[in-house]
Amino acid sequence: MKKLQDKEQILMAYYAQYFKGASLEDIKQLNQQLSEGIGVERYETAMKRLKEEGLIFGMEEVEARQKEDGVDSPMPTNEGMLYVNNALNLQSEAVEDHQLDYLKNNLKTSNLNFTLETVETYIYKIIEEQAQKKPNRNSP
Repeated sequence: MKKLQDKEQILMAYYAQYFKGASLEDIKQLNQQLSEGIGVERYETAMKRLKEEGLIFGMEEVEARQKEDGVDSPMPTNEGMLYVNNALNLQSEAVEDHQLDYLKNNLKTSNLNFTLETVETYIYKIIEEQAQKKPNRNSP
């Protein structure tokens, strides 16, 4: 099993949150939850790397974009979304309503190993919530 880097796991959490649909308040809550669950220093180090690599916007920019445009802005950039799609071999053109189903299926078969329990718990919670919202739809 390949262990995922901290930054990859954190990016996946924000990826899952994006497909769940998130307000600025939701993003702030996840930011706080991950910081506390992972440890402030470790989380900030991973977030700094993600931002330097252009994979996330960061809280300051997410808040600024919401203030300027009045629209909730996701944490991951387009490059961040593509990074997760590539890492898990997800189809980026897949129907957004099913993206979390694809994420779940590919996490099961990818042999990737989470090392951050907070992230793993969050991602699977989001996937389960999504499944409960659409229990009668055909999943891929």
